[in-house]
Parts: sequence; structure tokens; C-alpha cells
Amino acid sequence: MKRFIVCLLTVLYTFGLILGAFTVSSQAADKSEVDRVISSIPADWPSAPSIGAKAAILMDADSGEILYAKNATEAMYPASTTKLVTALLAAENCSLSDIVDFSSKAVSIPSGSSHIGMRRGEQMVLKECLLGLLLPSANEVANALAEHVSGSISEFVVRMNEKVYQLGGVNTVFTNANGLHDEGHYTCAYDLALVMQAFSRNDILVNIASQQSYVHHSDDLLPKDIPMTNTHMMIRSSSEYYNENVVCGKTGHTAESGYNLVTYAEKDGVRLIVVVMGCENGTQYVSTQSLLDYGFNYFHLVLPAELDSSLDFQSSFTSSSLALPTPGASLLTVDSSDSILLPDTVTFDKLEKMIEDTDDGKLVTYVYQGYPLGSVALSYSSEKAQNQLFVPEEEVSLQPNAVPNLSMLDGYLILMILGMLAFLILFIRLMVLWIRPRKKKKHTLK
Repeated sequence: MKRFIVCLLTVLYTFGLILGAFTVSSQAADKSEVDRVISSIPADWPSAPSIGAKAAILMDADSGEILYAKNATEAMYPASTTKLVTALLAAENCSLSDIVDFSSKAVSIPSGSSHIGMRRGEQMVLKECLLGLLLPSANEVANALAEHVSGSISEFVVRMNEKVYQLGGVNTVFTNANGLHDEGHYTCAYDLALVMQAFSRNDILVNIASQQSYVHHSDDLLPKDIPMTNTHMMIRSSSEYYNENVVCGKTGHTAESGYNLVTYAEKDGVRLIVVVMGCENGTQYVSTQSLLDYGFNYFHLVLPAELDSSLDFQSSFTSSSLALPTPGASLLTVDSSDSILLPDTVTFDKLEKMIEDTDDGKLVTYVYQGYPLGSVALSYSSEKAQNQLFVPEEEVSLQPNAVPNLSMLDGYLILMILGMLAFLILFIRLMVLWIRPRKKKKHTLK
């Protein structure tokens, strides 16, 4: 029996190592793929500004195209930029009219940390909680929202980490809902940009985070006035750092993290996301402004529907790389407003196309020197058209987003299968070694 237990423990330990190696390798491969994409930015890209941030990224909010990156996947302490994920989960899982309770644990925050003065047993409407979370960056509000959404802060943190990786994150581990310093609580500029990309698509959150100030006036639910002011100085019109193109964002600062800033801005149809981390006081705004100027001044939107004749199926059947079986009707339609962000150093005629079949039609991704710039979707105009469409002459695969899909699921599936086979072989081998001596002993007695 003792031999069996030893064998079983050995097998379980080996399986644990295999599973652990699989998990680590999958995350590492994702990070390395993002690094590979960043390193492939063409040499004749517009000259980028020099900034003081330890880590930074400039991303097109629509396509996910990375326009600039500096240590973008390196682990950094996020401080209160963590609250962007807290806000996302609260907005996605609750109603704005929910009543949020503040427990003794929720209001137990370090002295001197940001808060709005909520006390144990008090309540606040969820919408105002989001205002307190995103404007003055109240730490007790983050805790209360975590408990409201998931029942406990620890359960909420699990969902936070899941959310970041669902968005495509590659180097994040959260241990709390507010960003107060913890050695094991970290993320990277790339992951925060993906979070802001999702945040910017939520109109409710954008509307809340874009407000310069707000005051909760005493009422039956919470009988006290609570003034709230946005800590993002580029949103406040009275600030020297004010920028009319900045829509919303989130600040973050601890002694360990330095000054962090996540910003979403719009100008002339271009929507940009900037993340800067590890800055000295004040330079987070200077660095953000430099990257916004770079993005707005050296990149411009183009409409493939106007510039790519192969997308005009009614007049260009034979020349189109997506040739149609019969002329006279358009089987695929393209949204004329679909755009891609093009650097000023590159003209549209220099781009190449990658074509991928989707359930709804086709995805045409434009690349320059192998670097993806953005995609336009071609949709079937009818079910009959979908059945008639020919397969492209050359099958070229590319992930649907501007940055290639980072999951690499096929490779990981193979790795898992091999690991399970190794586990099975080892188990059989150990069982044989355990059973064989007992057979010999029985034979001797005969």
C-alpha cells in the first residue's frame, strides 16, 4: 500500500508540473507574440517623440493598431489605474440604480489614501459609486463595488484577472480592486490599453469618467454632501494640462508605482489610447500630450471602400481578388465608413491585403511590410449570396484584429495532449513497477 501511495503522489506531482508548465508557457508565448508584433513596426514609421515614462503605449482605439510602444509588456505597478477594470465589471454586471452597501471591510483603507469619506453601514447608488471610483479615485468605493458584484473582494479579484485575459492581456495579476500597493499586484501598459479600449466602448462609463466634477447632495439614502473632482488634469478645463481632445481616463499613483496615466482622446474621427507608467510627477501629462500629438499629427484615417477598387464588386468582378461567380449583383457589401489608420509616411497603394473567411463574409486586413494596420469586414448581402461565393484563389490566413490573435490555441492544445500522453505513459509505467514484484512473490510460494 505504501508503494502505491508513493507512486500515486509521484504521478500527481508530475502532472502538476506538466500543467504548470503549460500555463506558464501559454502566458509567456502571448507576451512574446506581442513583443514580436511591436518589434516589427516598420523602419520608415514616423519618428516618435522621446518621453520620460518607464513604459508607454499609443494605440488606435478602433483597430488595436500599436502606433508606439516602450516596454509595453513589462510588469509595472498600476496603482489606481486598476479601477478601470473594477468599473468595467461593475457596469457590465449591475444596474446603475443598484444600492451598494459599505461594509466595515470595504471602508478599512490605509490612512491618507484616496477616499470620499464613506463609513460602515452607509449606502450609495451604484452610478454615484462609479463617479466616486473614477473621479476622485475612492478606494473604499472600489472595495464596496467588489463586494456588491461578487460577494467578496477575493472573488471579485478572480473575475478581474479573468476579464483582463479575456480582453487579450498578457502580463497582469491583480490582488485587490483598488490598486493599493501589493508586491504581487501588477500589469503592463499593453494590458491597460486593452482595458481602456473596452472601457471606451461603454458609453455609460465614458460619460461618467469624462465629467470634471460632481456633487452628491444629501438625500434620504445618504444624508451628507460629497463633492467629487476628476483627478485627470487633462480633462479639467482649469488645468495647465487641459486638452480639449481628451475624453476620459484614469490616474494612478503610489510611491512604488510612480505616476501612471491612462487616456482616451478623439480628434477628427481618430480615436487614440495612451498609457504611460512609472513617470515623475507632472511628466505623465507631458508624455501623454507628446504621444497624442504624435498620433493625431502623423497618422490619418483612410477609407478602403473609396481607395480599394477590388472592394467594388459591381464594377470590378474580374480584377477583384475576391472574384464573384456571376456579374450583375453584389454578393458582398462593405461598410463605406470602415477606416484604417495610416502613417503619413505610407501611401495606400503600398499596402498589401490579407484575406480571411469569416462566418458572416470576409475580412480584408491591410498590412505594410508585414505590419497589420487595420481591417474592413465584407458581409454577405444574403444567404443565397453566401452559398454562391467562390473560395479565394489564394488562401491567406491572418487574425482578424490589427494585432494578430495572441492565443495560439492550436499550439497549446498540442502541448496539452503531449503532456497528457506523457502523464499516461508514466502512470502505466509506475503501476507496472508496483504490480510486478507482488507477482514474483506469489510464484515463489507455489
